[in-house]
Amino acid sequence: MSARFALAVGALAAAALGALGWGLAAVRADLETPRDLHGAPHATSRECQRCHPSEYASWRRTFHRTMTQEASDVSVLADFDGARHVYGGVEVRAERGPAGSFELTFHGPDGTLAEATVARTVGSRRVQQYLAREGDVLFRLPVAWDVAEGRWFHMNAAFLTPDPPGLDGVVTLADYNRHVTRWNDNCVFCHNVGANPGWTPARERYATEVAELGIACEACHGPADEHARRNANPLRRYALHLSDAPDPTVVNPARLSPTASAAVCGRCHGQRITANVERFLRDGDPFVPGDDLADYSRPLARDTPLRGDDSAFAARFWPDGTARLTAYEYQGLLASPCEGLTCTDCHGMHEGDPRGQLRPEREGDGACLGCHADDDHDRHAATRCVDCHMPRVVYGVVAVHRSHRIAIPDPWREDRPDACSLCHADRPLGWVQAGYAGIFGGPVARSSAPGARAAIDALAGDPVERAVALAALGRTEGLLPGARSTRLGILFDTMREDPYPALRTLAHRSARALAGAPLAGFDATAPAAARRAAVARLADGLEVRWPAPEEAAALRMRAANHTIFIGE
Repeated sequence: MSARFALAVGALAAAALGALGWGLAAVRADLETPRDLHGAPHATSRECQRCHPSEYASWRRTFHRTMTQEASDVSVLADFDGARHVYGGVEVRAERGPAGSFELTFHGPDGTLAEATVARTVGSRRVQQYLAREGDVLFRLPVAWDVAEGRWFHMNAAFLTPDPPGLDGVVTLADYNRHVTRWNDNCVFCHNVGANPGWTPARERYATEVAELGIACEACHGPADEHARRNANPLRRYALHLSDAPDPTVVNPARLSPTASAAVCGRCHGQRITANVERFLRDGDPFVPGDDLADYSRPLARDTPLRGDDSAFAARFWPDGTARLTAYEYQGLLASPCEGLTCTDCHGMHEGDPRGQLRPEREGDGACLGCHADDDHDRHAATRCVDCHMPRVVYGVVAVHRSHRIAIPDPWREDRPDACSLCHADRPLGWVQAGYAGIFGGPVARSSAPGARAAIDALAGDPVERAVALAALGRTEGLLPGARSTRLGILFDTMREDPYPALRTLAHRSARALAGAPLAGFDATAPAAARRAAVARLADGLEVRWPAPEEAAALRMRAANHTIFIGE
């Protein structure tokens, strides 16, 4: 090698090292520069996939991804091959259009009432709802598809809404369309990324936009356009890889405080109210992951006032303030005594079964034993921690779910159902109280009605109380001898007579679980005469102990006093 060549190589190496050093310094300076992500542009999940293929693949498995989709042969789950559904004298026909579109036609006794072309779908796990376009607005249609049951149903059977007058004949269009809801300023916020209703009061129109349909990467990580562009530089990527420094161009929820991390989920899993509705409708929700949620809105509570009415939201909570509807999980966490607990301690957004997204190590008792390994519960080892401390007392989408308010079970309380009475639904309340006192200590058994059965007597309560009780009656663990036939009688009577189609559906599910048979051919939205005939057929050949006429009448009379609509 000549001296001249060696000098040239050395000069090039020095220049490269100098450039590298300058580049690293620039990267360090960039990483130390904070960003304001409010109003920043989004990248969408396809851009994220380039550098994060495994995270993209795990997200694609979730029901978050399919929360909102354009209507297509892949996204639409319902039967549009000439399916029919009748409710309140209105027949819906679901058919494919000439160009493959998804068409719903609503017919009344006097002919066609309305026609709708499905533009988008909402949901894909339990229920799939459908949106139709009218001008600049998308509306949720009054019928939906039950994914598990594989059938069409009216939305009255999803929400806790009683049958409208005239179910045995023809209901009014106002009653039939009760759950037709505008998507642009309602569902759009939590079911999509970067939603902006684009409401212009002066023009009375919407110019709604979303950065991405469904709940995608940037719902949790914030707007990531700059993040994607900056990290096209390999030097920056390697610097991040070798450093423990956060990337200021994106939000990593794992680096947030427990409070800020929970707010990312609480934005949608905790119904909220804001004093500046106009800003939300005009510009969208200003919240960005990492923000304090309270800067823009506050979670609803039992006594949150609405236009001066302190009881406007009371029906959504038990008397002690515990939420009793889904989409209030954030409120449950806030009311729990576990300090420092956050949503992702139990749920993993990129791991576990998509149905619940529990971290594998948090299933069973794993969610609690990390902090409570020394607690002695061997005396009641037949139950899981969550069965007692997170009982199923929350209604949502024709199912009863666990409460997210972690609490000690207490069969003496009267302000919400307790785990002990729900598990021992056939036992007198005094027996439950005495059993708890004998195992865990506590006051002597005292029940205002010594023969009362707390879970079964709840069937005289309001719709949520009845839903919780009906779900409990379908569980077969620890079933007393002879209790199956008694429970079947109660459930069949509910299927025939309860004024709420959602509760009739829950009773049908519990009856199937107890009977160990499909009990096919029951339509919870059918008129009373058809329901009674179906129940008589299903009960034939089964051992059923029907409630005494006076007992059934008393339950129905007391339940009728609680015929209310529990809002969405």
